[in-house]
Amino acid sequence: MDISAISNKYLNNAIQSSSIKSSDDDFEKKLQNALENKDEKELKKVCKEFEGILLEIMYKQMRATVPKSDFIPADPGRDIFEDMLDEELVKEAAKAVNLGLADSLYKQLSRTLKSE
Repeated sequence: MDISAISNKYLNNAIQSSSIKSSDDDFEKKLQNALENKDEKELKKVCKEFEGILLEIMYKQMRATVPKSDFIPADPGRDIFEDMLDEELVKEAAKAVNLGLADSLYKQLSRTLKSE
């Protein structure tokens, strides 16, 4: 079976979309669990995680706009390393930077907890 026609870009896009989908499903379960249990601490954590997911999407879109250079040859190992590096950068940025989205989302959802 010849798979040479499948480019690394296609594989990377498939892997990234599946990882985002799995994190979306996990996020949704955590949010539902926090709302059902009326756990404000968990709700705050989930809202912060949502902010991190959006930050990750934004970072990946920004990275996609940077032109690739032929100075260092493309390599699947390099792509994997860059993806892992990006994930860690986003995790640290999510901890350090407060965009305010998590706070706004928490305020709105915590009202729902109190009204039920």
